[in-house]
Amino acid sequence: MAEFYLDHDVKARIAELLHGRGHGARTARDLSLDQAGDDEHLLLAAQNAWILVTTNRKDFELLHNAWRRWTRAWNIGHHHAGILVLHQPMAAEEAAAQLEQIVLPAESLANTLHRWRPTAGWVQRR
Repeated sequence: MAEFYLDHDVKARIAELLHGRGHGARTARDLSLDQAGDDEHLLLAAQNAWILVTTNRKDFELLHNAWRRWTRAWNIGHHHAGILVLHQPMAAEEAAAQLEQIVLPAESLANTLHRWRPTAGWVQRR
């Protein structure tokens, strides 16, 4: 099963639903990181091999692109476990189902960012 980290913008109820489906899930609130910056959320998730879940598309696209460029330029092989950007507003039950859908095929999400779009489903950003 997958291990998720939900930043402070994501409903805590989604973590509960993911737990109920057999996944590991923790929130920024669980770890007393409500006030942490987006870069801190990504670093923590990467260090623990947790898939980061957010609704903050713009900032995390920037961080993801920087992460990929810098690790390549510095020739370091450290990966993040993946970033999944949920659409707002989205019911917690639907969000949990969509998160499970993308991890069930067991393909690696490492160093990728996927965005949920209501009209297209999960779309990978390059």
